[in-house]
Amino acid sequence: MLNDRLLACAEYVRGDVVCDVGTDHAQLLVYLLQKNLIQKAIACDIKEKPLQAARKNISQAGQQERTEFFLSDGLQNVPEKNITDIVIAGMGGEMIVHILENSSFSLEHKTLIFQPMSKAEILRKWLYLHGFEIMQEKCIPDKQFLYAVMQVKKTNIFRNPEIEEIYFGKMNLHFPESEAYAKRVIQQLKKANFHETAERSAIIQQLERKLHENSTRNLSGN
Repeated sequence: MLNDRLLACAEYVRGDVVCDVGTDHAQLLVYLLQKNLIQKAIACDIKEKPLQAARKNISQAGQQERTEFFLSDGLQNVPEKNITDIVIAGMGGEMIVHILENSSFSLEHKTLIFQPMSKAEILRKWLYLHGFEIMQEKCIPDKQFLYAVMQVKKTNIFRNPEIEEIYFGKMNLHFPESEAYAKRVIQQLKKANFHETAERSAIIQQLERKLHENSTRNLSGN
Protein backbone atom coordinates (compact mmCIF):
# COMPACT_ATOMS: atom_id res chain seq x y z
CA MET A 1 0.00 0.00 0.00
CA LEU A 2 1.28 3.45 -0.88
CA ASN A 3 1.97 6.02 1.80
CA ASP A 4 -0.25 9.10 1.83
CA ARG A 5 2.29 11.26 0.00
CA LEU A 6 2.47 8.92 -3.00
CA LEU A 7 -1.29 8.36 -2.96
CA ALA A 8 -1.73 12.12 -3.28
CA CYS A 9 0.66 12.10 -6.23
CA ALA A 10 -1.34 9.27 -7.84
CA GLU A 11 -4.55 11.29 -7.48
CA TYR A 12 -3.05 14.11 -9.53
CA VAL A 13 -2.13 11.85 -12.49
CA ARG A 14 -4.19 12.72 -15.58
CA GLY A 15 -2.67 10.85 -18.54
CA ASP A 16 -1.71 7.38 -19.74
CA VAL A 17 2.11 7.45 -19.72
CA VAL A 18 3.77 8.35 -16.42
CA CYS A 19 7.45 8.97 -15.86
CA ASP A 20 8.53 8.59 -12.23
CA VAL A 21 11.81 10.45 -11.65
CA GLY A 22 13.90 9.03 -8.84
CA THR A 23 11.60 6.04 -8.84
CA ASP A 24 13.46 4.15 -6.08
CA HIS A 25 11.38 0.94 -5.66
CA ALA A 26 8.75 2.02 -8.24
CA GLN A 27 5.94 1.66 -5.70
CA LEU A 28 3.96 4.49 -7.29
CA LEU A 29 4.24 2.97 -10.77
CA VAL A 30 3.24 -0.49 -9.54
CA TYR A 31 0.15 1.02 -7.95
CA LEU A 32 -0.83 2.98 -11.07
CA LEU A 33 -0.30 0.00 -13.37
CA GLN A 34 -2.07 -2.55 -11.20
CA LYS A 35 -5.07 -0.24 -10.81
CA ASN A 36 -5.04 0.30 -14.60
CA LEU A 37 -4.91 4.02 -14.01
CA ILE A 38 -2.21 4.32 -16.69
CA GLN A 39 -1.22 2.37 -19.80
CA LYS A 40 2.55 2.67 -19.60
CA ALA A 41 5.21 3.52 -17.01
CA ILE A 42 8.71 4.95 -17.31
CA ALA A 43 10.97 4.48 -14.30
CA CYS A 44 14.22 6.39 -14.00
CA ASP A 45 16.79 6.83 -11.28
CA ILE A 46 20.28 8.26 -11.05
CA LYS A 47 21.63 5.10 -9.36
CA GLU A 48 21.65 1.53 -10.60
CA LYS A 49 20.79 -0.10 -7.26
CA PRO A 50 17.35 1.53 -6.82
CA LEU A 51 16.66 0.97 -10.52
CA GLN A 52 17.33 -2.74 -10.03
CA ALA A 53 14.92 -2.72 -7.08
CA ALA A 54 12.36 -1.04 -9.33
CA ARG A 55 12.82 -3.72 -12.00
CA LYS A 56 12.33 -6.44 -9.40
CA ASN A 57 9.14 -4.91 -8.01
CA ILE A 58 7.70 -4.24 -11.45
CA SER A 59 8.48 -7.81 -12.49
CA GLN A 60 6.90 -9.26 -9.34
CA ALA A 61 3.79 -7.22 -10.10
CA GLY A 62 3.70 -8.67 -13.63
CA GLN A 63 3.99 -5.24 -15.23
CA GLN A 64 7.37 -5.48 -16.95
CA GLU A 65 5.87 -5.37 -20.45
CA ARG A 66 4.31 -2.00 -19.72
CA THR A 67 7.40 -0.43 -18.11
CA GLU A 68 10.65 1.03 -19.41
CA PHE A 69 13.69 1.78 -17.26
CA PHE A 70 16.35 4.46 -17.64
CA LEU A 71 19.50 5.19 -15.68
CA SER A 72 19.37 8.97 -15.70
CA ASP A 73 20.19 12.11 -13.78
CA GLY A 74 16.66 13.43 -13.64
CA LEU A 75 15.23 13.64 -17.16
CA GLN A 76 18.55 14.08 -18.96
CA ASN A 77 18.68 10.57 -20.46
CA VAL A 78 14.95 9.96 -20.70
CA PRO A 79 13.37 10.11 -24.20
CA GLU A 80 10.05 11.93 -24.47
CA LYS A 81 8.22 8.64 -25.34
CA ASN A 82 4.75 10.26 -25.41
CA ILE A 83 4.99 11.00 -21.71
CA THR A 84 1.81 12.63 -20.39
CA ASP A 85 2.68 12.94 -16.69
CA ILE A 86 5.93 13.41 -14.78
CA VAL A 87 6.17 12.71 -11.05
CA ILE A 88 9.10 13.97 -8.98
CA ALA A 89 8.56 13.05 -5.34
CA GLY A 90 10.74 12.73 -2.28
CA MET A 91 13.39 15.29 -3.25
CA GLY A 92 14.22 18.79 -2.11
CA GLY A 93 12.77 21.75 -3.99
CA GLU A 94 16.19 22.81 -5.27
CA MET A 95 16.82 19.35 -6.72
CA ILE A 96 13.45 19.39 -8.48
CA VAL A 97 14.37 22.75 -10.02
CA HIS A 98 17.68 21.26 -11.20
CA ILE A 99 15.83 18.38 -12.86
CA LEU A 100 13.38 20.70 -14.62
CA GLU A 101 16.16 22.98 -15.86
CA ASN A 102 18.03 20.02 -17.36
CA SER A 103 15.15 18.10 -18.96
CA SER A 104 16.01 16.61 -22.36
CA PHE A 105 12.57 17.55 -23.75
CA SER A 106 9.90 20.21 -23.49
CA LEU A 107 7.60 20.12 -20.47
CA GLU A 108 4.68 21.72 -22.29
CA HIS A 109 1.39 19.79 -22.52
CA LYS A 110 2.37 17.55 -19.60
CA THR A 111 0.96 17.18 -16.12
CA LEU A 112 3.76 17.72 -13.61
CA ILE A 113 3.37 16.36 -10.09
CA PHE A 114 5.83 17.44 -7.41
CA GLN A 115 6.22 16.45 -3.79
CA PRO A 116 9.16 18.41 -2.38
CA MET A 117 10.59 17.19 0.92
CA SER A 118 12.03 20.64 1.67
CA LYS A 119 12.44 24.12 0.15
CA ALA A 120 9.00 24.06 -1.47
CA GLU A 121 9.10 27.86 -1.57
CA ILE A 122 12.16 27.79 -3.85
CA LEU A 123 10.38 25.44 -6.24
CA ARG A 124 7.18 27.49 -6.29
CA LYS A 125 8.98 30.77 -7.00
CA TRP A 126 11.00 29.17 -9.80
CA LEU A 127 7.86 27.72 -11.37
CA TYR A 128 6.06 31.05 -11.57
CA LEU A 129 9.14 32.90 -12.83
CA HIS A 130 9.63 30.31 -15.59
CA GLY A 131 6.13 30.11 -17.03
CA PHE A 132 4.51 27.37 -14.95
CA GLU A 133 1.30 27.48 -12.93
CA ILE A 134 0.38 25.45 -9.87
CA MET A 135 -3.06 24.09 -10.73
CA GLN A 136 -3.78 22.27 -7.46
CA GLU A 137 -1.92 21.79 -4.20
CA LYS A 138 -2.61 20.05 -0.93
CA CYS A 139 -0.90 19.38 2.37
CA ILE A 140 -0.27 15.74 3.27
CA PRO A 141 0.59 14.85 6.90
CA ASP A 142 3.16 12.07 7.21
CA LYS A 143 4.10 11.09 10.75
CA GLN A 144 5.23 14.35 12.40
CA PHE A 145 5.86 16.14 9.10
CA LEU A 146 3.66 18.11 6.70
CA TYR A 147 4.39 17.94 2.97
CA ALA A 148 3.14 19.80 -0.08
CA VAL A 149 1.93 17.89 -3.14
CA MET A 150 1.29 19.97 -6.23
CA GLN A 151 -0.03 19.53 -9.75
CA VAL A 152 1.64 21.89 -12.24
CA LYS A 153 1.25 22.88 -15.90
CA LYS A 154 3.46 24.87 -18.26
CA THR A 155 1.45 27.93 -19.29
CA ASN A 156 4.23 30.20 -20.58
CA ILE A 157 2.85 32.96 -18.37
CA PHE A 158 5.90 34.38 -16.62
CA ARG A 159 5.24 36.38 -13.50
CA ASN A 160 6.67 37.36 -10.15
CA PRO A 161 4.51 35.56 -7.54
CA GLU A 162 3.06 37.07 -4.40
CA ILE A 163 4.73 36.20 -1.10
CA GLU A 164 1.83 33.97 -0.02
CA GLU A 165 2.00 32.09 -3.34
CA ILE A 166 5.66 31.34 -2.71
CA TYR A 167 5.20 30.07 0.83
CA PHE A 168 1.61 28.75 0.90
CA GLY A 169 1.19 27.81 -2.75
CA LYS A 170 -2.34 26.93 -3.86
CA MET A 171 -3.28 25.26 -0.59
CA ASN A 172 -6.79 25.85 0.72
CA LEU A 173 -6.12 27.23 4.17
CA HIS A 174 -9.68 26.35 5.23
CA PHE A 175 -8.44 22.78 5.65
CA PRO A 176 -6.85 22.17 9.09
CA GLU A 177 -3.79 20.40 7.69
CA SER A 178 -3.12 23.26 5.26
CA GLU A 179 -3.51 25.82 8.03
CA ALA A 180 -1.06 23.78 10.12
CA TYR A 181 1.35 23.78 7.16
CA ALA A 182 1.11 27.57 6.90
CA LYS A 183 1.74 28.01 10.62
CA ARG A 184 4.79 25.77 10.44
CA VAL A 185 6.14 27.74 7.48
CA ILE A 186 5.87 30.93 9.52
CA GLN A 187 7.56 29.29 12.51
CA GLN A 188 10.43 28.13 10.31
CA LEU A 189 10.83 31.63 8.87
CA LYS A 190 11.03 33.08 12.36
CA LYS A 191 13.88 30.68 13.14
CA ALA A 192 15.66 31.25 9.82
CA ASN A 193 18.90 33.17 9.66
CA PHE A 194 18.11 35.80 7.02
CA HIS A 195 20.81 38.32 6.13
CA GLU A 196 18.27 41.15 6.22
CA THR A 197 16.07 41.22 9.30
CA ALA A 198 13.77 43.79 7.69
CA GLU A 199 13.12 41.48 4.74
CA ARG A 200 12.35 38.56 7.03
CA SER A 201 10.01 40.64 9.16
CA ALA A 202 8.11 41.93 6.13
CA ILE A 203 7.61 38.40 4.77
CA ILE A 204 6.46 37.06 8.13
CA GLN A 205 4.04 39.94 8.63
CA GLN A 206 2.47 39.43 5.22
CA LEU A 207 2.09 35.70 5.75
CA GLU A 208 0.62 36.18 9.23
CA ARG A 209 -1.83 38.71 7.79
CA LYS A 210 -2.94 36.21 5.16
CA LEU A 211 -3.38 33.49 7.77
CA HIS A 212 -5.32 35.84 10.06
CA GLU A 213 -7.64 36.82 7.20
CA ASN A 214 -8.32 33.15 6.57
CA SER A 215 -9.04 32.46 10.27
CA THR A 216 -11.40 35.44 10.39
CA ARG A 217 -13.34 34.15 7.38
CA ASN A 218 -13.58 30.71 8.99
CA LEU A 219 -14.99 32.18 12.20
CA SER A 220 -17.54 34.26 10.29
CA GLY A 221 -18.63 31.22 8.30
CA ASN A 222 -17.72 32.77 4.92
